[in-house]
Amino acid sequence: MTLSIGAMVFLMSAAFYPFWLAIFGLIIGALVALWSVYAWAADDLRGRFSVGLERLGDRYPFNSVPKLKLGMWVFLSSEVVLFGSFIGAFVFIKTASGTWPLAGSIHDIPLGMVNTIILLTSGLTMVMAVQSIKEGDQRGLMKWLGTTFVLGASFMGLKLSEWANLASTGFVIGASNPVTSLAASSYYFLVGLHGAHVVAGLIVMVYLMKKTASGMYTKEEHEAVENFGLYWAFVDVVWCFLFPLFYLL
Repeated sequence: MTLSIGAMVFLMSAAFYPFWLAIFGLIIGALVALWSVYAWAADDLRGRFSVGLERLGDRYPFNSVPKLKLGMWVFLSSEVVLFGSFIGAFVFIKTASGTWPLAGSIHDIPLGMVNTIILLTSGLTMVMAVQSIKEGDQRGLMKWLGTTFVLGASFMGLKLSEWANLASTGFVIGASNPVTSLAASSYYFLVGLHGAHVVAGLIVMVYLMKKTASGMYTKEEHEAVENFGLYWAFVDVVWCFLFPLFYLL
């Protein structure tokens, strides 16, 4: 509930930005949301967080789907709507524009391909992490989670370096050329939104590794790792759309 209240205050304040009261609301909403996430994580690390079994009548039509996994699928469904809306808007703007930068004229295609391979490889290592804990191999889980973290961090490191190079060439929001400015706005917003999801995933991975080091995941109890694997796979899939849209087409 606290997280929902924080998110509500943040989003309502964002609607009235840049008024000073809206800025104050943005800060308060963000702090409340962050505090609720921290409090939940602290309780979970101490084994205080649990989800009770629902009554038999409440399970239909998801009798065989655990609550947390169902919640993850609902969350990912909302993410599909979020990215689908923005990608659709981008395609419309690009199609309706009379001119647009040619593929390869701005973005470094080989670098983008390397970054794509890195992120997709991290998806494979995340699958290996889930498979390891399903077999009760905690050391394997830690190894593959660490490998996934390194690959994800490498993806973001290359992405930040690429953004710095693009900015130095004048590919920035508010560029003198309106077409360049529009293309830059679309690119930085969509790829930045995806990057924010990657960073969030890296933070969760640190949390999962901490719990793994404490021996809190077993062959029988590893639902959080499995659910995070779904999230990371979604991050990979989104990039499979963004890469050709911005780099190849």
